[in-house]
Amino acid sequence: MRVRFLLMSIEQANALPPRWVGMASHLSKRIPSLSTSLRLARLPVLAENYAGAAILSALTYGVLFTIVFGAMGFYTNGGMALSAIQLGIVGGLVSGVTAMGLHLLYPLLLARQSAQKVDQGLIFTLRSLQIQVNSGVSLYDAMTNVAKSEYGIISDEFGHVVQEINAGVNEATALERLALRTDSPFLKKTIWQLVTNIRAGSPISSALESIVNALAEFQSRAIKNYAGELNMWILLYLLIAAALPTIGITFMVILSSIGGSSISPETIYLTIGGAFGVQIVLIGFIGSRAPRGYA
Repeated sequence: MRVRFLLMSIEQANALPPRWVGMASHLSKRIPSLSTSLRLARLPVLAENYAGAAILSALTYGVLFTIVFGAMGFYTNGGMALSAIQLGIVGGLVSGVTAMGLHLLYPLLLARQSAQKVDQGLIFTLRSLQIQVNSGVSLYDAMTNVAKSEYGIISDEFGHVVQEINAGVNEATALERLALRTDSPFLKKTIWQLVTNIRAGSPISSALESIVNALAEFQSRAIKNYAGELNMWILLYLLIAAALPTIGITFMVILSSIGGSSISPETIYLTIGGAFGVQIVLIGFIGSRAPRGYA
């Protein structure tokens, strides 16, 4: 198993020398959320082993980019060794620190992606459970059927619950463990409500019905809110994509004619490139705010 941008696999991280892992444990202790993020991201590695792999990977990136930037500085500065060394050191440090931050942040991103995937299939899973329970199927059998279905990560989670029940854990405790290990707020609320109903002896079908209705209402509100925001984001996108670059270049032409100077092609390319870059960031931001997997 590999983590994107990390130069070591999870298996290699687990096989790191104990002395190196011991030194890296100081970093993992300073970031308590790392262990939780690794668990929620379903990465089978201890926090100290992952921190050790991240340090080695960041050091490798730093050395590699030190050589690259040093060579670039050597050729662009006419063979001046001092300038090349300075550029190489700065480029290597920036690259190494950036890589280290990315490595430590990536498990958190994976955990959030996992929670989003759970949310995407949650309402379909709950409707399936509700239909089965209303038809007279027990909650255990309904969860078994969900585990065998293709609901993605949520099927795996219920499969784990079924395995624990088969191993002798009672139903409420197995569901509690699911609520504790998931990062999805919707699934947490759902499971805790089911656990409360199981221990109180209340009908599961009524609990599932109320949960499905509440989740459907929340998702409907989220879609309406996003549709209302979208008009503002479209206006902002058109302003950045068309209006600002055009107006900016026009003003630069006018000012250059008044001042007697000229606009270099590099300035125009930089303006267009900057506007293009902002557009990409804005498109990604708008896409990230869209409600996912809502029915």
